[in-house]
Amino acid sequence: MKNFNKIWNNFLEESDLDASGLSIKNNLHPKFWSKGQISPNVRRKLLKIVQNVTENLNIEENIKDIIVTGSIASYNWHDMSDIDLHILLDFSEIDENAELVEKYLNSQKTLWNKNHMIMINDHEVEIYFQDINEKHKSLGTYSLMMGSWLQKPTRDNVELDIATAEKKAKAIDSEIGSIQNLFGEKKFKLVYNLAEKLKNKIKNMRVSGLTNDGIHSPENLAFKLLRNNGLLEILSSLKNLSYDKMMSSSNLTIKISKNV
Repeated sequence: MKNFNKIWNNFLEESDLDASGLSIKNNLHPKFWSKGQISPNVRRKLLKIVQNVTENLNIEENIKDIIVTGSIASYNWHDMSDIDLHILLDFSEIDENAELVEKYLNSQKTLWNKNHMIMINDHEVEIYFQDINEKHKSLGTYSLMMGSWLQKPTRDNVELDIATAEKKAKAIDSEIGSIQNLFGEKKFKLVYNLAEKLKNKIKNMRVSGLTNDGIHSPENLAFKLLRNNGLLEILSSLKNLSYDKMMSSSNLTIKISKNV
């Protein structure tokens, strides 16, 4: 608890959420892109990761394309940007029950991302399995297999509603603060339930924003503000710590019969 309280107290000393990382940059990330093309070394590493993942799942022959997308492939990259590595497949080729395939691959994706923390140029690699029929919104999409842009990003006509994003993030920040206070009052069951509810709220907020307005939606920007400022980590810690407290007890007594 000492380390967690230290993190929380350090956060409370900050007066504002830092939104500097949400600005539109003049260039693509120089550690990944040169003259509009991805670094050959980065490309080799990413392709090797995909090879290892898909060979382990015996789906390497089903790959249709491998793409890099998200903020790292656009002009709004920042220090906390993930490398969104999407493996494109035709789920129906793997099994006629495409829904079952999707659930299985999602579970494998979650397991892989949980067990690995591969950093390339100080940015973490996040893998995704994407069906070729799935619509995907992104300002930039680069094909590693073809070595070219499927959708080249532009910096023109991109506007970020940072004020709305900060408002949404600060509202959730306030909710996290309330949950922290309840944790201090040792209301662990309530903390667990509220933390779970808030995590779902944040997830739904982001999905809604991405679906309606894409990666530059205020909802997605609010999510990034929360993540980049460590608030999502604090919320997860509150949930996990409250569960541990609920399941623990220092007052357990075991009665042993004298006849045994």
